[in-house]
Amino acid sequence: MGPVEVIFGVVVVFITLIGFARTYPKELGTTIIILAAIFVLSFVEERVLNLSDTVQNTLLGGDAEATNLLLSLVFEILFIVAVFASYAGITLDFAGRPAPPPQGPLISLAVGLLNGYLVAGTLWYYQQLFGYPLQSLGLIQLPLTARGQAWVELLPQNLFESPVYWMIPVAVLLIWRVRG
Repeated sequence: MGPVEVIFGVVVVFITLIGFARTYPKELGTTIIILAAIFVLSFVEERVLNLSDTVQNTLLGGDAEATNLLLSLVFEILFIVAVFASYAGITLDFAGRPAPPPQGPLISLAVGLLNGYLVAGTLWYYQQLFGYPLQSLGLIQLPLTARGQAWVELLPQNLFESPVYWMIPVAVLLIWRVRG
């Protein structure tokens, strides 16, 4: 299909445009769910990886490539379901109306870009963590470009070692929403 950074760049653009159209009061509610999903997946990641040898030996007959594909799909599908639910379901709307132009649209664009980065970066992270198993299906092409290799260091889960740090912005946003 294409280089990894192009595919995930397209995801960022689409989610940014969605965030821009929805405006930041609705998009911030989605940000809370995305950050909470990243926290939950990061929190259980080590426990699931400890079970990967069992899965590999019992379910997949020792096939490491199939195990990596399965694990990456499980993490990515769980994350996509959470993101989809946050966009499709009842969201946490922040009170008030968006600020007038140019501040309101710029804030909406920034929040949409943040959500795009979090979604695409998390999906990329799980591909990178499991050795890009979608490559075997022809969905991405390796090797990474120099820019792609540099971006791997900036993926959301690579920024913070502990998943607890993902709850700090969630707490701030929830307090902001409750305080109105």
